[in-house]
Amino acid sequence: MKQKFSGLRGMGDILPPDTVLWQRLEATAREIFGAFGFGEIRTPIAEETALFERGIGEDTEVIGKEMYSFLDKGDRHISLRPEGTAPVVRSYIEHAIHQREPISKWFYMGPMFRYERMKTGRYRQFHQLGAEVFGIAEPRQDAELIQLALEFLKKLGIFEVRLELNSLGDVDCRRRFAEKTHAHFSSSRHVLSEELQKTLDRNPMRLLDSKEERMAPLIASAPILLEQLDDASREHFDELQRLLRLLEIDFVVNPRLVRGLDYYSRTAFEVVAEASVLGTASTVCGGGRYDALVEQLGGPSTPAVGFAMGLERLCLLMGAKSKAVLQGPLLFLVDAGARDEVWKLLSFLRKAGLAVEADLRGGSVKSQLKRANKLGAQYCIVLGEAELKTGQVQLKDMQSGTEREVMLSEVEGMLR
Repeated sequence: MKQKFSGLRGMGDILPPDTVLWQRLEATAREIFGAFGFGEIRTPIAEETALFERGIGEDTEVIGKEMYSFLDKGDRHISLRPEGTAPVVRSYIEHAIHQREPISKWFYMGPMFRYERMKTGRYRQFHQLGAEVFGIAEPRQDAELIQLALEFLKKLGIFEVRLELNSLGDVDCRRRFAEKTHAHFSSSRHVLSEELQKTLDRNPMRLLDSKEERMAPLIASAPILLEQLDDASREHFDELQRLLRLLEIDFVVNPRLVRGLDYYSRTAFEVVAEASVLGTASTVCGGGRYDALVEQLGGPSTPAVGFAMGLERLCLLMGAKSKAVLQGPLLFLVDAGARDEVWKLLSFLRKAGLAVEADLRGGSVKSQLKRANKLGAQYCIVLGEAELKTGQVQLKDMQSGTEREVMLSEVEGMLR
């Protein structure tokens, strides 16, 4: 009995026609990010485990439970990247970019890996699009990055989103807030699940993001981070809001918004999609400022800010909004007894840069027309002995069913 193989759970295939969505998304990213002055960076999918332990924080759930880690043949501790920022920062430091240019604006796209419970739009191999800016501490850069994220979503046709903002303050603010948050939830430790008790001891701020119903009253009465801000962080946050209003960007301040990774400071933001297709996984973009991370990973003190988007979720939204992007070929050639001429015309039109298809198996005209319909061809031509004699063909619009007579020599120009 032959063994059958299946893909690993949570690591799915992306097949046509869904790949058309991905291609459109990637092309749009390069267009919009390029317009904002971002260059593309590509980092390896595997890094030293210590990079993520130092960058993300050893006490986070990502490090504790979700990383794909192993010993390689050189007995080195290696992990598949669970997120994109730490590898980008590693590259920034390793290549001494700060010595070459005061400001760096980069974006990346690629697979990430986390062993986590799966739900709509979330997988164990997933793909992220991210943007990182190094060298600018001003809130104006935070505002530009948020504008970039929203413009990109609009270009994809995703309009029904909500921007949520918060400030996490500096390191001292976060430490004070974490202590107060720990004390607040510790008084109700007996009602926390075993898992939440571990979160309380590991990273108490993450409890504010809990979706468990019994946590709602505890979260409602918890300390508020915005009340712990130092003057500089408060001024930065106020200026960011003013700049967003100048750009006429709507937002809501969410004092309970925390980011899951330890390196964030000051600005934190999320873009939430109001779409049922995502279920509870409604956050499509998350980011913020991480001014201490470059120095924390061994580089010079460098302000930085960035965001990441989950591409699977964006593709779900794009697919729900419009099937028009899943277009088939521009033209389908039907062989009605002129096989060699169809073959030559197919080659000629493709060399001219047109998307043309034919069924190389041949078959009946009816079966070939069914194939053209299935592929979603916009136009169709039936080519047989009669058409070869007159040099004229009927160009059929597959949407409306209308036909027009065209000279064979004019097909290319007509399609253009």
